[in-house]
Amino acid sequence: MMKRQLAASTLCVGVLAACAGNDGTALAVSSGTVIRNVTVVDTRDGTLKPGMTLLVDGGKIQRIVSQPVTVAGGAKQVDGSGKYVVPGYLDMHTHALPMALKPQSYWPALIANGVTGVREMGGSAELIKLARAINADSAAGKVDAPEILAVPGDILVGPLPPALAEQRVRQQKAMGADFVKLASGNHDGTLAALAEARREGLTLSGHLPVAVTAIEASDAGWRAMEHLGSGMGIVLDCSDAEQTVRRAILAGEGAPPAPTPMAIVSPMLFRALDARFYQQVIDGYSEEKCAALARRFVKNGTWQAPTLIRLRTAAFSDARQYRDDPNLAYVDKPTRALWEQLARQYHDQVAAPAAATFRRYYGLQQKVVGLMARGGVKLLAGSDLGGIWVVPGVSLHQEFAELSAAGLSPLQILQATTLNGAEFVHREADMGTVEQGKNADLVLLDANPLADAANLSKIAGVMLKGRYLDRDALARMKAAAANAYREQATQDATAAIDPAHRH
Repeated sequence: MMKRQLAASTLCVGVLAACAGNDGTALAVSSGTVIRNVTVVDTRDGTLKPGMTLLVDGGKIQRIVSQPVTVAGGAKQVDGSGKYVVPGYLDMHTHALPMALKPQSYWPALIANGVTGVREMGGSAELIKLARAINADSAAGKVDAPEILAVPGDILVGPLPPALAEQRVRQQKAMGADFVKLASGNHDGTLAALAEARREGLTLSGHLPVAVTAIEASDAGWRAMEHLGSGMGIVLDCSDAEQTVRRAILAGEGAPPAPTPMAIVSPMLFRALDARFYQQVIDGYSEEKCAALARRFVKNGTWQAPTLIRLRTAAFSDARQYRDDPNLAYVDKPTRALWEQLARQYHDQVAAPAAATFRRYYGLQQKVVGLMARGGVKLLAGSDLGGIWVVPGVSLHQEFAELSAAGLSPLQILQATTLNGAEFVHREADMGTVEQGKNADLVLLDANPLADAANLSKIAGVMLKGRYLDRDALARMKAAAANAYREQATQDATAAIDPAHRH
C-alpha cells in the first residue's frame, strides 16, 4: 500500500504542481501560470465548462481542474472570473512573412488581436527558411511571434505545359515546401500539378483557374480553394451561365492581363471590363447547382478559405469606412499610401455600373459561403493580410463579422479560426482545443463567444506559448506598433526635406 501511495505521489509532483491529497487539500503550484475560475469553451461541440482552473507550464496546458489551487514560489496567477478561454486564433491566409524582415513586423498587431498561428501564402525558398528560423526563435523565447504553420514554395503561375508544371512541383518538394500554391494556370498544367503533388506527398491549394471547373479540381484532389477560388471563382460553378461565361473568358473576351503587383493588391480595379460576365453569373445563380457543388466538396474533403473581408475590401476598395479606418495606424506609411492611391484609381476609373456589379457579386459570394457552411463544407478563417485595406490582426475580426453576416453560427466561426485550422495542418494533437497537453496558446475573453461572434473580439488577455499578456500588455503592443510606424513616417518626411537626416 505504501509503495502505491509513493508511486502516485511521484506521478503527481512535476515541474508544475503537486496533486491534491485524499483529504481534499488543494493543489500546490509553485511554477508556471494558473488561470483561475474561468469558463472553458469546447470548440468541438460548444460545451461550456465554468469554474475551471488551468495549470500552465513549459508552454503547455498541464492540467485543467475544478478543485482548489494554492499558488506559491514563482508561479503567477490570472483571475478568470467571468471570462471565457478559447484556443489562440489561427489566421489561415496571410502574407505576413515578408514584413518580418522590416524594422516593424506585423507580429505585435497580430498577437494583440489574439492571433497565435498563421498560414503563410507567399512562398519561396528564402521565406521557408525564414519561417523555420522565426519558429525556432519564438520557441526559444527570443522573439514574440505567432507560429508559422505552413509555407508554400515558389508560387505556380501559368499557363504551364504539364511537364514543366510537374517539374515545378518537384522543385517545391525539394526546397521543403509544406504545400504547393497555384495562383493561375491552364487546364492541363493545373491538373498535372495536382497529380504530381499527390505523387510527391504534397497538397495543392490556391486560386482556381477559369480553365478548370471547381468539380474537376475537387475530384483531382485540390486541398483548399482560397478566396472562393479568386476572381469569379466557385460562384461561376454555381451559375447556369457557367459555360457561356467560361467559354468567353477562355476565348480572350475578358479584361487583358493586369499589371502586378497592383492587381494582387487591388484586383477589381483591373476587372472593370469583366463586369458584364460577373453580372451574367449573378443573373444565372442556381442554388441547386451550388448545393450540388457543396456536396462534392464534402465528399472529396475540399476546403474553402473564403477570406470574405479581402473580397469585400476589393469590391468596396474606395469606401470611406476603410480609407478612414483608425486601425490604419497599424499599417506602414508606404502601404497606406499605395492603398489610398489604388482607392482613388478605383473611384476614378471603374464606372459606377461596374462598381455596383462587383458589390452585388460580393453579396452573392457571402451567400455562397453560408450555403457551403450549412452543407458541411470545411471552412478556414483567413484575412489575406497584404491585400488592400486588410489590417494585421484587425481584419481577422472583420472576417468574423463577415462570416456571421453570411449566416455562420458563433460556434462555426470559432471553429473556423481554431479547430478547423488545427485539423487542416494535422495538428489536432497540440492545437485547436483547450485541453490538457495542448499548447498554451490561448485567448481570454470578456464575454461568451458562443452567444455572439462579436465577443471573439472582446479580448481580456492572450497567452502565447505559455506567457500571459494581459489587457494592458496588449494595449502597449498595439501602441508600440503604431508609434513605430508614426516615427518612421516622421523620419521619412524629415529625410525628404533634408537629405542629411537620412540613415
